[in-house]
Amino acid sequence: MAEVVIIAHPDAGADELNAKTARKLFLGKITSLPGMNTVTLVSQTDTSPTKAEFTRKVTKKTLTQFKSYWSRMIFSGKAAPPRELASDDEVKAYVASHADAVGYIDAGNVDDSVKVLLRAP
Repeated sequence: MAEVVIIAHPDAGADELNAKTARKLFLGKITSLPGMNTVTLVSQTDTSPTKAEFTRKVTKKTLTQFKSYWSRMIFSGKAAPPRELASDDEVKAYVASHADAVGYIDAGNVDDSVKVLLRAP
């Protein structure tokens, strides 16, 4: 099992997340973070092994439960789902070029183009 990290742009105002806040963020229950007025969430496609690990560790849901949860949120109009990209590299590139973006990648792919807000427990 890989270590998953939640990342942000290096200049983002947020410095650190706790597990509870990260869970609320990726379940659409909150849309901003201290130091970041708005957050654009970036996720990965369902075929990504990183997404399966992230979903289990951070949201405490299976991939199927996570998809079902977001289907209900979209249908009810309560929230918009995270933007989905195909890989760790695409998520990292997107986050590195958008100051309001927050996403997740395998810890082995972290470099100076992004900063780590949370190492998934």
